[in-house]
Amino acid sequence: MKNKVLIAGDNLKSLTVLRKILELFTNEFEVIEVITEYNLEKITTVLSENITDIIILSYNSPSDTGIKALETLKSNTLTNTIPVLIVTEFVSSEVQQAITAGADDFIKNPVERIELLVRIKYLIQRSRLYKENIRQSSELKKLSLIANKSQNSVLITTTSGEIEWVNNGFEKLYEYSLEEFKRYYGTYLPEISPEFSRALKKCKKNGKWVVYENFWTTRSGNKKWIQTSLTPIIDNHGELSSFIAVETDITQLKLTQERLLEMNQDLVDLTVNLEQINLKLEEHQKEVSRQKKLADDQKKLADDLLMNIFPYEIAEQLKEKGYAMPKHYRLVSIMFTDFAGFTKLSDQLSIHDLIKELSMYFEKFDSIAQKHYIEKIKTIGDSYMCAGGLPLRNHSNPIDIVLAALEIQKFVKEANKIKLKNNQPKWEIRLGIHTGEVIAGVIGTSKMAYDIWGDAVNTASRMETNGQVNKINISGSTYKYVYPYFDCTYRGKIEARNKGQIDMYFLERLKKEYSADKEGVFPNSLFTTLLSEF
Repeated sequence: MKNKVLIAGDNLKSLTVLRKILELFTNEFEVIEVITEYNLEKITTVLSENITDIIILSYNSPSDTGIKALETLKSNTLTNTIPVLIVTEFVSSEVQQAITAGADDFIKNPVERIELLVRIKYLIQRSRLYKENIRQSSELKKLSLIANKSQNSVLITTTSGEIEWVNNGFEKLYEYSLEEFKRYYGTYLPEISPEFSRALKKCKKNGKWVVYENFWTTRSGNKKWIQTSLTPIIDNHGELSSFIAVETDITQLKLTQERLLEMNQDLVDLTVNLEQINLKLEEHQKEVSRQKKLADDQKKLADDLLMNIFPYEIAEQLKEKGYAMPKHYRLVSIMFTDFAGFTKLSDQLSIHDLIKELSMYFEKFDSIAQKHYIEKIKTIGDSYMCAGGLPLRNHSNPIDIVLAALEIQKFVKEANKIKLKNNQPKWEIRLGIHTGEVIAGVIGTSKMAYDIWGDAVNTASRMETNGQVNKINISGSTYKYVYPYFDCTYRGKIEARNKGQIDMYFLERLKKEYSADKEGVFPNSLFTTLLSEF
């Protein structure tokens, strides 16, 4: 059964990204509506006609309109039980404002698709569990209203087993008032009855009612068999608050059973054998459950490993089909980076420090790539390779990858400033970018890897090797997509090994009218809006 999702907000780019991500998983989610403004009347109309599992609100900042929309959803009996996930860029104080207004969770823009899916699934599952617990709690509350008039003994205990309340039937069964019982035996039932202690642990573990029997001698010396049904009570927050124990005198039933057993010893033997078989079956079931848990744990480890090695879409294909077919991409932008003088650095640093430093740079490159929807392909020694426009196709990848390159260049420059102050050797980087056609897929059978092939890959590599230290060298193919928005310096036609002469440009910065900073690294809101339309 598909989970139905309503998306609303004022951030057009975010709404578009959210819809595209969810549409990749049509077997799990159905987007019933995307509302591009806080039209409460339209939202209410849509929700009245559809059973919605989750509402996603996306906006640039928690404006009065956004907060009012959230408060209205949570105050309306039609929508107040539907979980609301906020997608925005606001800070912690504004997070508190949204949570106070009723938001169930939030995720920061730009969203990371795996985190988005995990949060949506978690909120939907939590909502369903909460509704089920409320239903059960309501039924138990109705039961407690008539418990005092019951002929059976009824007790209410804390979660640790301390007696809080008993009905009149308790005194009839035990021949003690509650005060007398506490004085003779104590307050905590787990200390008084091993059967209750075991049932309490089982009830807490499974969250379901448990039935057990115990033998009791009353004040007057009457010997009684008592059957107890122990049930957990869930509060309005879905938390365990107490237990209800309903006790019945089954002495006559037990005596009848004993007389029948005395009359037929064969039946006794059969019963014993059946009990032993049941115990073995229970033990077998426990072992099956343990093995299943081990298998589930191993599957989770394997799934996590797949997610670390492959893009999410490729990992899902491998899990479902066991293979992923190669695909042809007409528009992909590829970037290679390389540290100049790496051999010299390896002579100046210990192996441990060299690997630690290289790992630090690559981890930062990974973070920047994810931010710009770019897929890391691989690292070879001190070279880093990534690509935009796959496995999810888009038209913005030439822009995405040069923005990432500017940010990587800035990071390396700032790191070198710190190294100079500390008298440490600098790490100087070359960056090369080319846009073209590739084939992408999974290779290998035992040690599989997601990789890309084609002439565009070789050309991108030549852009890096023919570049200069601390410069971003791009091909004419990439230049034709980015020149309206970025300042570039033409280098002329440069001879590249096995490629002939290629038009090359140095990418300098974002044009001033599109830049949010003096260095031209980070785009302003005008450029972000333009980019969302690609």
